[in-house]
Amino acid sequence: MHMIWKLIWLFLIYSFAGWVLETVLASLKQKKFANRGIINGPFCLIYGFGGFFITAFTRELTGIWLFLGCAIVASLLEWIAGHLIEMWYHERWWDYRNIKWNLDGYICLPASLVWGGLGYIAVRWGNMLSLDLLHLLPELVMKILILVLLLFLCVDDFA
Repeated sequence: MHMIWKLIWLFLIYSFAGWVLETVLASLKQKKFANRGIINGPFCLIYGFGGFFITAFTRELTGIWLFLGCAIVASLLEWIAGHLIEMWYHERWWDYRNIKWNLDGYICLPASLVWGGLGYIAVRWGNMLSLDLLHLLPELVMKILILVLLLFLCVDDFA
């Protein structure tokens, strides 16, 4: 299977996992269901892009270097996404200005450490488990599934 199919699959898996994480945390905080993400479906795109870029840029790293690489890639993505969201939607979807060691209120050291840990887990175990799940399917079925999920994502994004 070509690397692009694997990366697209991981993008979809981490978009869904991020949506689950954000939705559970927001729902617990608000004590009611809170659909998180920029689109209606069960995808939180920043997590998908995070998983994609972390996988692409940190594959050769191990140990503390993997942790630091994941923290840097995820924090850079979060900082860029925060600025783009504010520019496009004129809103702040998260705000770290009251947390020590923040940059523009979009990233902060404690969140970066969390992203480093989650990225480390994703690269060390999550990617392998996700790809093992994908490999259970025949290649044609796998490609059709990925294309259908991408189509669903695109339709949802533009709807």
